[in-house]
Amino acid sequence: MEKIMVLGIGNQLMMDDGIGIYLVEELKKRECTSNISYLVGESDIDYCIEQIEGASFVIILDAVISGKEPGDISNYPLANLHQHERLDISPHNLHLFHVLANEKDKIKGFLIGVEPYEIRFHIGLSQTLHQKWDLLIDNVKVAIKNIITKKKED
Repeated sequence: MEKIMVLGIGNQLMMDDGIGIYLVEELKKRECTSNISYLVGESDIDYCIEQIEGASFVIILDAVISGKEPGDISNYPLANLHQHERLDISPHNLHLFHVLANEKDKIKGFLIGVEPYEIRFHIGLSQTLHQKWDLLIDNVKVAIKNIITKKKED
């Protein structure tokens, strides 16, 4: 059975930047699928890369600034991250996404980005994302399911 990793990245000290971590922690409590592991990577990029290398398929959850409404999600194939020359979609692009772009032939998967409302020094999500929490969980679960289903069809 293929090993699928859902990796939450971000910084919980910077409000909505920690959304990937909060989502993975919640999904880990709710979801019990033997071939899917949920892992918190925070902003330790070297640790994240080490973990990703052991998975056959990776879904990364992170805050992504795409100009949408706060709480909206977007899916980005990891293989296409190289199309974002400066990779300005995430605050964690400096190292992780450049490595993923360079390893696009080996590392397969998607980035699920959640549009943040506020990123500043403060623990916890913004009130805006907090109010959308249940919808966010549902939307991310659906996105993960759709990605995995599409992957099986390919």
